[in-house]
Amino acid sequence: MRSLIVDDDDIGRLMLATFLEDFGPCDQAENGQQALDLIDGATAEGSPYNLICLDIVMPVMDGTTALRGIRERDQRQGGRTKVFMISACSSPEDIQDAFFEGDCDDYVVKPFQREAVTQMLQRHKLI
Repeated sequence: MRSLIVDDDDIGRLMLATFLEDFGPCDQAENGQQALDLIDGATAEGSPYNLICLDIVMPVMDGTTALRGIRERDQRQGGRTKVFMISACSSPEDIQDAFFEGDCDDYVVKPFQREAVTQMLQRHKLI
C-alpha cells in the first residue's frame, strides 16, 4: 500500500507516517497544494497512492479543497482513491461535512489510535 499523509502538524504527520510505513511506502506533504503535486507525480510515474490522509485545516490549500482536486483527478482517470480526513474536530457536523460534502472514505480523529486506523485500513481492504 502506497500512502500520502497531508498535515501541517509535523509531529502528527510523522507519527501517522511511522505507523503507515509498516504497510508500505509513505510520502508526506504539509498542505493540499503539495499533496496535489505529489499525486500528479505519482500518477505520472504509474505508481498512484492507495490511501491519502488529509488534514482539514492547513495553510496554502486546506484538506477540503485538496479533496475536491483528488476527486476531479479520480473522475478523469476512472478510479477512486481512498481518502481519510484527519482532524482534531470530532463534532457530528464536522464528520458529516467531510463525508457528504467532501466525499471522503473515512474520518480519523486526532490524536489517532493505531487500532482504530488499522480497523479502517482493513475495512477498506487496504491491508
